[in-house]
Amino acid sequence: MTLTWIQFLFVNAYCFIGTRKEWLGSYTLSKRLVTLTRQQIKEIGQISVFNVLGHAMSSVAISRVPVSMVHTIKALSPLFTVLSYAYLFRVSYSIRTYASLMPLMLGVILACSTLSKSTDDVVGFLAALGSTLIFVAQNIYSKNLLKPATGISTATPEKMDKINIMFYSSASSVLLMLPMCLYYDAPQMIAKSAPSLQWHAIYLLFINGLVHFSQNLLAFQVLAHVSPVTYSIANLFKRVFVILLAIAWFGQHVTYLQWFGIVLTFVGLYMYNQSKNDAQVSQELSTPSQTESLPMHQSTPLPTVSKSGTHMPRARPRPANLSHAVSTPLFSLPPQ
Repeated sequence: MTLTWIQFLFVNAYCFIGTRKEWLGSYTLSKRLVTLTRQQIKEIGQISVFNVLGHAMSSVAISRVPVSMVHTIKALSPLFTVLSYAYLFRVSYSIRTYASLMPLMLGVILACSTLSKSTDDVVGFLAALGSTLIFVAQNIYSKNLLKPATGISTATPEKMDKINIMFYSSASSVLLMLPMCLYYDAPQMIAKSAPSLQWHAIYLLFINGLVHFSQNLLAFQVLAHVSPVTYSIANLFKRVFVILLAIAWFGQHVTYLQWFGIVLTFVGLYMYNQSKNDAQVSQELSTPSQTESLPMHQSTPLPTVSKSGTHMPRARPRPANLSHAVSTPLFSLPPQ
């Protein structure tokens, strides 16, 4: 828990440094930190709850079962994302899309075949599965919470770019997770038998925080330009790398059945990549991105002139049903 708390702390610190023009000059990651409105504070808090719960459950899972097992279970995220959109938002997918996700599910089942009924294995499996569900929910919620702005700037409250979102969400996560650290880790850390903190450990914490910040920055940028389903598939490439590297790094023994399950997971990734250009999915979830940077101001649609000569507001295109459920005018990402 403390490691996860330190990761949030590093993200917050790096985001703050990234906005300091007096230190970085023209290399700043964002122009400034905006002043939050009450509604923005509420929505940032909601994102932070997802962050804290998801990372906390990931920490529990990694402490109980092998890293490769945790990331194999997390490979189910595209399946949960597709099912969420299909049942909650009535987004339709082709049979080919559903069929491409079947190897993912079967592969994870086979990869987890060596799990026993021990407490560690059961808790680790459930924590990894819970973390996957939470992060899928976070991706869907964030994608539709952070709606794109179009048109000219107005005097309404400023939208937040990705650095501002990361800064305030990480600060909120630090506050939310501190009680968990004090409850679970503090007694062991202050005990007389606890080992002292070495410089090597501090170095590792610094590197871990830097990599975690970079991963968050890239995740926001990718999610800004693709659908949550495609983002989940992109995450699978990370899973493939982590699974194979973890097996080699820790010298983990993997049975033939587990290898077959891992290969099936990779096959599912390939099959989905073949079907992701499905016209029905593209129509419902993806339109080409028009911008590469995140606007800093609230915007309103430009007016259009009707045939009668009167000015009519231009309607912003939105996905059916989905936008009305979770959209908001307070944040901004490039169009999907």
